[in-house]
Amino acid sequence: MSQPSLAENDSTRRSRTRRRETMLNAIATILGCLALVVMIATVVRVVMVKLWESAKVNPEYVQSVYDSAHERQLKAETFSTPSRALEDIPASPTAEPAPARGSVLPVKAENQATETHFPATTDKNSSRALAVPLAGPTSIQDIEGKRLQIEATLRGFFEASTVESKLSYVRDAARVRPLMDQYHNGRPPVRHQWKGLGWVLPVEEPGFRLGYAQAMFADAEPVSLIIEEKEDGTFRVDWESSVRYGELDWSEFIETQPTAPKLFRVIASRPRHSPSTEAPQGSEVLEIKHPDDDNVIYAYFDRQDPKFQSLLQQLQTGNWKDVPLTLRLCYTGPSNGGKSVRIADIEGKGWLILQGTRS
Repeated sequence: MSQPSLAENDSTRRSRTRRRETMLNAIATILGCLALVVMIATVVRVVMVKLWESAKVNPEYVQSVYDSAHERQLKAETFSTPSRALEDIPASPTAEPAPARGSVLPVKAENQATETHFPATTDKNSSRALAVPLAGPTSIQDIEGKRLQIEATLRGFFEASTVESKLSYVRDAARVRPLMDQYHNGRPPVRHQWKGLGWVLPVEEPGFRLGYAQAMFADAEPVSLIIEEKEDGTFRVDWESSVRYGELDWSEFIETQPTAPKLFRVIASRPRHSPSTEAPQGSEVLEIKHPDDDNVIYAYFDRQDPKFQSLLQQLQTGNWKDVPLTLRLCYTGPSNGGKSVRIADIEGKGWLILQGTRS
């Protein structure tokens, strides 16, 4: 009787050992799978973080000068997806975006409770409309669904090597042609190796089909720029704001001190220090600089003049700090060091001229 009992016990032990080994193998397999899952999740997270950082935005840009209803819609629809984020316009077509230098359009102050609409009036001294119509389109609709067309336009624009070839991709080409000829005289367009289209975002502006897009290159930093959809479904690039076009070099303007107004795209703030030169009684004084130059000068304007209503609105919207503006500036006479100028007029919103009739 003892022999069968020993054999039975031995068999039981072997069975128990096999079950234990099977269980340990299963646990090891599960732990291995969990480790693999954790590793994959970590890699995915790192990739997503990198992708998000590549389209990191200045969220103040979204809080721009457009009406509050559109603004709330942008906030609700935009910030839920990284692909529709915004960056500031860069200092040049190949430069890193510089938030401190301002955006194409003025930003909205965080503490501003209401939004002021631009009046549909006309300057009594000019046939230029001061506001755009409120009827019609308000942005590029379904912009994500139009990525292929937008990418084709941007790629063609940046791969063009001459002014003539670029013009077919440029907004308001007939008016802009002489400006491009002047700008690129002795400075031919720089070509970069196209990589792809980054994020795209509709820009709310009553009466226009505008958007904001990021062009990406294999041999240069990304570029952010304003685009416009035409009635036939094609797209155009706003060349002027992309290069911050001005009628003179900033240094030449300060040196020659012209008395005839010249157009510039500048960054304006409330003065941090009292200017040494006195402005006329009742004038508002701004501290302004060129986007590519830290040389500060002071510019004054009559805040009671109705033609500067949109200027005051943009300054208030931007909280009077680093507000991008398109201004016509001039000197009223010899200026000590060229530090004091007069604002003769304001055009458009930020660095974007909406009306297609002025330079």
